[in-house]
Amino acid sequence: MSLNTRIKRKRELREERIPQDGIIFQLPDETLLTIFKYLTTPELIVVAGVCQWFRTIAHDSDFWTTIDLTCKPYSNRVLMKFLHRFPRTCTEILKISGTLIHNNARKPPPLTEQISSSIHISYPNLRYLHLSHYDFQGNQRVVNNITNLPPNLQGLYLNKCEMLPTDISGSLAFLQLPKNPSNPTQNLSFRQLEILSFENSACLRSASIGYLPPLCPNLVELNLNGCFRITSTSNLIETLILYSRTLRRLYLSATQINDDTIHSLCRKLKRLNIFDIKDCRLVTKSIVENLLTLKQLQKLIANDDIQTLYKQRKLEEK
Repeated sequence: MSLNTRIKRKRELREERIPQDGIIFQLPDETLLTIFKYLTTPELIVVAGVCQWFRTIAHDSDFWTTIDLTCKPYSNRVLMKFLHRFPRTCTEILKISGTLIHNNARKPPPLTEQISSSIHISYPNLRYLHLSHYDFQGNQRVVNNITNLPPNLQGLYLNKCEMLPTDISGSLAFLQLPKNPSNPTQNLSFRQLEILSFENSACLRSASIGYLPPLCPNLVELNLNGCFRITSTSNLIETLILYSRTLRRLYLSATQINDDTIHSLCRKLKRLNIFDIKDCRLVTKSIVENLLTLKQLQKLIANDDIQTLYKQRKLEEK
């Protein structure tokens, strides 16, 4: 088929009128709005191509408050097209996932500065950003510093990501802020950030946690579940204690913390509501007495033996 024939056929398709006499076209808008709520973001885009009526309903702002693209992995090229094609001022939550295999190598794709910039431009009112299976290792194509991400976030979830844990060849660690002596206030790039999650990001180490206080000083929730390289160090303890005024939810499941770390944290983090220490193989039942000093603790997530003893001691105190 020649180029002119293809162009002519496309014009004919655009001008073609499809009779809208099916039962679904007789439904009121309110019913379609209810039906469309069960569709994922990619499915909404497909439905919007059916007819102008469906397009109008599918583009209702209620459907775009949350954009979830984690139902399947997308390449960076496809993701860039989506970000440019569907900018939304109403979007508050964005969830994206990289491909598990990038360029035939068994590693996640890089999160480039172009993607980060497009997210910031396309969704100016974004509050919660979920990134999974992305590579933040330092090279010229990658966002190798956290300050390149949108600055007005309240929640940042970097799950199953790879990031630069320490300084290598003079480059900044992923969580380390570049110094700006002329304007120190710019160093507080995430002053509104309350939730930070590194769940199952295996590259994260205890040394990297030390960079958090100047980066996000008002954390309410910190999730280190599955970060098995997090060990009991004085740097880790001192950093977490700096959040004694704000931290309410702390997740340390499957890390290498020990009883001494729990003891130190229970002495200072008196405002904890949720504390997760499940599957920490170096934590024993001897820390239960320390846990009882957390009077505001509403939910303890721990192994069965610790959980059972903690409940028994709580009942005895009553």
